[in-house]
Amino acid sequence: MSSIYYLPGHDGRLKKGLGAFLQEECDQLVGREVSGNLKGLKFEEQLEVIQQDLLESHWHEGGQIVANSYGAYLLLHTLIDMEPYPGNIFLLSPILGAAQTQKFFFRPPRAKRLLQSFQERAFPVPRSLSCIVGKFDWQSEPERCMDLCDAVNGRLNVVPDGNHVIDPELVQEFWGSVC
Repeated sequence: MSSIYYLPGHDGRLKKGLGAFLQEECDQLVGREVSGNLKGLKFEEQLEVIQQDLLESHWHEGGQIVANSYGAYLLLHTLIDMEPYPGNIFLLSPILGAAQTQKFFFRPPRAKRLLQSFQERAFPVPRSLSCIVGKFDWQSEPERCMDLCDAVNGRLNVVPDGNHVIDPELVQEFWGSVC
């Protein structure tokens, strides 16, 4: 039975949007919602819950993890202190640190830690990592995604006209090419 562990973005749902598509792609879709059962937990506690989930059911060569936006940020912070993930990771518009425009500023907890681990080649290299990001995504900067993929020998697809919300058909096409 195929199973996918899914961490949607801040307002994402396990069974809607990308989650609905993923549900069609596997026998069992499990995971955590950032605005659901992880909400109200401290950052460290969120990471502990995700780590426990992964170790209990998805820490194997056939494991598949999909993480979107801030869900990817939580996933990568969980994995940074673990052994290399033995399965496949698919990231969609991953938040990788602080981001700023003229109008907006976003700084998640431990904003520099991931970027530093990529630069130092210290992030544990998973068996497979694929990432899709929009060229004009101010929250998930393509250059940072390139740094991540370079550090872990990952596959990166930059959508030329894309921003943080990528066309579902392009996501499905990329998913099909990596899974």
